[in-house]
Amino acid sequence: MSDKFDNKGNGFDNSNEIDEFLKQFDEIKKNFVAADGEAKDPGVPARSDNNSAGTDTMVFSRRGKRLNRTSDEGLDRNYDERLSRPPGSPLDERLNIADDERSNRTRNELDNKLDELFNSSLDKRPKRERAKYKESEETEGFAANDMAKKKRKKRYRLNLKRLIIALICIAVLACGAVGVWALTVISKTPPIDADNIYSMLSENSVIYDDAGNEIENLFASGAGLRTNLNFTEMPEDLINAFIAIEDKTFWEHGGFNIVRILGAIWDSLTSGDSIRGTSTITQQLARNLYLEDTMTERSLKRKVQEAYYAIQLERQLSKEQIIEAYLNTINLGSGAYGVQAAAQTYFSKNVDELTLAECAVLASIPKSPSKYSPLRRLYNEDITDPESLDFVYRGDTFSIFYQDEFLERQRLVLAFMKDQGLIDEDRYQEAINQDIRASINPNIEVSSEISSYFADYLINEVVEDLMLEYNLNESEAKNMIYNGGLRIYSTLNVSMQKIVESEFDKNDNFPKVTGLNKDKNGNARDSSGNILLYHYSNMFDEEGNFTLKPDEYRINADGSMTVFKGNRLNIYRTEVQGNVEYSVEFKSIYTVEDGTFYTIPTGYILIPSKFKSRDDEGNLIIHKDFFGEDCPFTLTEEGMTIPKGHYQLKDKVIQPQSSMVIMDYKTGAIKAMAGGRGLSGKLLFNRTTSTRQPGSAIKPMAVYAPALQLTVDMVKNNVVDENTKLWTAATVIDDAPLVLDGKLWPKNWYSGYRGLHTLRRSVEQSVNVNAVKVFLEIGAPTSLSFLKKLGVTSVVESGNVNDMNPAALALGGMTKGISPLEMAAGYGAFANQGLYVEPVSYTKVTNKRGEILLESNPDKEQVMDRGVAFIMTDILRTTVTNGIAGSAAIGSHPVAGKTGTTSDNYDAWFVGMTPHYVGALWIGNDINIELSQGSVAAARLWGKIMKQVHSGLPSASFPKPDNVVTATIDTMSGLLPSELSELDPRGTVRSEYFVTGTVPTATDNAHVAVTLCNDSGYLATPYCHSTTSKVMVRRPPGSVLSYGGFTVADIEYEAPSYYCNRHNFDTATYPIDPNTELQPDPWSGGQNGMPPWHGPDNGNNNRNNGNNGNNDNNGNNGNNDNNGTGGQTPPITDSNPNPVVSPDDSEKPEWLN
Repeated sequence: MSDKFDNKGNGFDNSNEIDEFLKQFDEIKKNFVAADGEAKDPGVPARSDNNSAGTDTMVFSRRGKRLNRTSDEGLDRNYDERLSRPPGSPLDERLNIADDERSNRTRNELDNKLDELFNSSLDKRPKRERAKYKESEETEGFAANDMAKKKRKKRYRLNLKRLIIALICIAVLACGAVGVWALTVISKTPPIDADNIYSMLSENSVIYDDAGNEIENLFASGAGLRTNLNFTEMPEDLINAFIAIEDKTFWEHGGFNIVRILGAIWDSLTSGDSIRGTSTITQQLARNLYLEDTMTERSLKRKVQEAYYAIQLERQLSKEQIIEAYLNTINLGSGAYGVQAAAQTYFSKNVDELTLAECAVLASIPKSPSKYSPLRRLYNEDITDPESLDFVYRGDTFSIFYQDEFLERQRLVLAFMKDQGLIDEDRYQEAINQDIRASINPNIEVSSEISSYFADYLINEVVEDLMLEYNLNESEAKNMIYNGGLRIYSTLNVSMQKIVESEFDKNDNFPKVTGLNKDKNGNARDSSGNILLYHYSNMFDEEGNFTLKPDEYRINADGSMTVFKGNRLNIYRTEVQGNVEYSVEFKSIYTVEDGTFYTIPTGYILIPSKFKSRDDEGNLIIHKDFFGEDCPFTLTEEGMTIPKGHYQLKDKVIQPQSSMVIMDYKTGAIKAMAGGRGLSGKLLFNRTTSTRQPGSAIKPMAVYAPALQLTVDMVKNNVVDENTKLWTAATVIDDAPLVLDGKLWPKNWYSGYRGLHTLRRSVEQSVNVNAVKVFLEIGAPTSLSFLKKLGVTSVVESGNVNDMNPAALALGGMTKGISPLEMAAGYGAFANQGLYVEPVSYTKVTNKRGEILLESNPDKEQVMDRGVAFIMTDILRTTVTNGIAGSAAIGSHPVAGKTGTTSDNYDAWFVGMTPHYVGALWIGNDINIELSQGSVAAARLWGKIMKQVHSGLPSASFPKPDNVVTATIDTMSGLLPSELSELDPRGTVRSEYFVTGTVPTATDNAHVAVTLCNDSGYLATPYCHSTTSKVMVRRPPGSVLSYGGFTVADIEYEAPSYYCNRHNFDTATYPIDPNTELQPDPWSGGQNGMPPWHGPDNGNNNRNNGNNGNNDNNGNNGNNDNNGTGGQTPPITDSNPNPVVSPDDSEKPEWLN
């Protein structure tokens, strides 16, 4: 028999098994022989069947091959004999043919039955022996010499043992390689000392000033954002909730869960995604403490570092210390870090007061703090659909609303706790049924994250830059600031900041609120009669109670109460996923205390949500159930009284308000920032970054500098001809009545019109008409483009109401306005020789190891020619020295700046530069109410602050670039002076700056020498007897001198264009003003038919007799009438020595010699 059954020990090893097998084989054999029948070929001997009684002498393999047993007895000798014959013999061939034809079909059947027999027998053997047999069968063939069998194709089977060995070898090699790599990563990972873990927990981000001094600890100024607790102070439900969802094997593992890591790696390899979801609580703590710079990176390297640090933490700390540190540091959204801060932020509770459901809420957040936070804060300007939000807080600048994205995960936390045996079914059901929306009670002071105006602005800037630089979301960036121990090196100068804040605290520095339009009850109204502010006494009595008047509500038959809309209360409705909330808010209020005006923006009446609804008309319905025994409201004859304590008012705000920002325009560094005055607590509204109408302060940025730059560009591009209008500081603009769209517009800040001004003088005197005229010449697109280069982002370019018009861009009446910060940066470009530098609040940000994370690199752009910038700066300098901004002067340091005032003194500005800094200061009321004083107050306060800021600084001047030259010009024409220019009694010749190539080449053509009739004031005709010669100015044709009862103030210097209408014989040659009438008797006042200016005849004539023209007959007695006859031009005589100068003749007359 084969070795499969004797030598290898894989056969049957007891007689019972052998007998059973042979018995079954005999049955198969009989069936096979019967089916096969006798040999049909007479030359082929039939197979003997003499083994029927001794079948144990012959067996077949599963494949039909003969198997030798331990004895040869009973073998089929005929069959052996045939097999022993040499291959190829005739008998062998015949046997093979017989086999092929007769036995193929039955052989297959036999094979199948033998397979079944053998397998059924083998299955009864032990598993180890069955495997051994299969291995032996695959590695060893059966002995066979049958040529037919040799021809059959061999079948190969997988060697599972060898495959497993190979895979193991490969895995060992791979693990070795990974191990070597992991050891390399670990060797480069800095060591840790877990003993200082609590010093790291308290290592908050720090703000330094521009001198490197620590000025602000973010957590110290925002107390409550994180409060560390001991393990024993943390409730068991809270600990179990986090462990159930984050790391259920926390108490058993040694720092990391290898099964989770391998599973995550496999998922990453098969899905192509990054590795995620493998961190244990210990690994998360390690990441928060030691890997904060790469905490958002999802890689195998970071996982190795996490695991290494986790093992170190597990070795050095107890499990209780680890979970304690973890729960004190975890980011739980809405600016809360640690469970105590989160409990206060969301529920206004300490952790030991939390319910099971509330613990589960906190545990649901860490997976995605921004997504699963129950609260979300948005700035009001970013809220586009308030009706879809469920507000829990509405502020001046931001609002907080509820979101329930966490709910599904919170329920998952509770389910895990139940499945892990941490809570029972009853507690699970109780927690599931708790209304979390009703439990939300945010601590607004904690969640506001506001510490100061500058710090708030600085933090926002750092958050935005971290998000951009490291591809973080807002929550991750804030986590780095509030939990990462960052070192933020700010640009703030503490000394300057204290100066600004000190002056802002003095009420005497600010104008008063004036011009209130009050109704009979003292409420302040707008120009249309609508109430802007209710007087406090019309809202609350002396005890602070608020009483709804009988006409403001109605008691309904069912016991409910209807509060009518449109009175002293605003009623707002919000709805989120079927949850409706109604907010009952007071309208804005004002009060005057000790002569100081305050506003109270709003307040809220505290009525539980379940008792409030609204009818179809928008009126509030307070359900009858509210008016039970415990109802705090009382009904009296005066109305429904709501006592103090059942409503909440916002803090009162002093008016007028103010803001100021001071910058180093060379670097963009913000040195001081005050976003308001007289405020305490939460500083929510930063007026330095909020827009207000700039008034005339916009003129240099949007009108005059763009015009100067336009001229320089045209000269550089050689597109100038004799008809091109060039704008220089000397260009003359006429402040005369301007009619636009049929209306006399605009008006100046002073009454009337003052006539001819240079561009410089137009800025110095802030002439509105001239700004509009220049704007109309250069066009809105030029103005807009220049403003954008100066960093202005708030221009409304399109829509039914937009800023693409002179009222907005020339006079500053913009839709939104411009912020003081943008105004300061824009003006800074003038002083910085045309280079705009973006404002920055920090120089660098490092981690606690001193490695630089962010470095300030403000955007810079040369937005105008250096010469244009210098000339504009110098024009603004003389606006302070010679113009209307004299109050801003600070003594030894030059100041260049511009005032700005809007209609009705709602806004007052001064924006100015020195050789060191630029500052923008705004004063105004938060609600448009008139100030008692305008820009003069702003300029005066600016000067008071900047004088202190510049104390001790070296004197300097604004640098003049090489492309600026000086030329003498005539200020009435803007051209080179003529000899007549010097004779103007106003002194119109002065020196002016020009950019090279823009100096005028023509001579003054505005001054003319004229002779005037003393009687009529018009140009003298040859017949005028009393005349005066002088140098005057003649405007270009078409100039408007008077309109609508207004006449230009310099009309006395304007040369007439018409001739005398009283002494005129030839109106064709000497035309008269069409608005006057010709004197019928030009000789009135003469004697003997002679003109009044004719000399005496015979010494008897008195030529003065006709001077008054009272007697028509006085001149009839003259002896000689030849001199006055024929209408001829009288000769030039001593009695009429002054020649008449033609209106077009500006040459120097002889009498000037």
